[in-house]
Amino acid sequence: MRNSVINVIEMLIGSILIGLGLIYLMSQYKALSGLTDILTGKIIEDDKIIRQYSKSALDRVTHAELCASIMGYREYPIMVDDNLIPTDGQDYELYFSYIKTGVYKKENLYDDNRNIIMLKFTFIGT
Repeated sequence: MRNSVINVIEMLIGSILIGLGLIYLMSQYKALSGLTDILTGKIIEDDKIIRQYSKSALDRVTHAELCASIMGYREYPIMVDDNLIPTDGQDYELYFSYIKTGVYKKENLYDDNRNIIMLKFTFIGT
């Protein structure tokens, strides 16, 4: 009789712990869902992000976008029509002389471990 009472008490304690664990998981899920909704709303409000990633051809860039990538932070060396632009270079007049008005094809060059080592831009026309 004593063992059956102990078994019933253990089952009750176990079911209470499982119930509390499920309640905790549901509250964390609701908090995470709310945070995701807030962040998604903020991203949609910032239309610069949507404009940047809503292009149909991400491998095609204009000369203005190429100038912006040269002027911005360069993590990788850039090659424009066989002219190398180093990551720490500051001679923008020389770099902009490499650029023709028109559209460029953008390629990422990788090493053996699939890490980007260089950005290559090739002029394809106007």
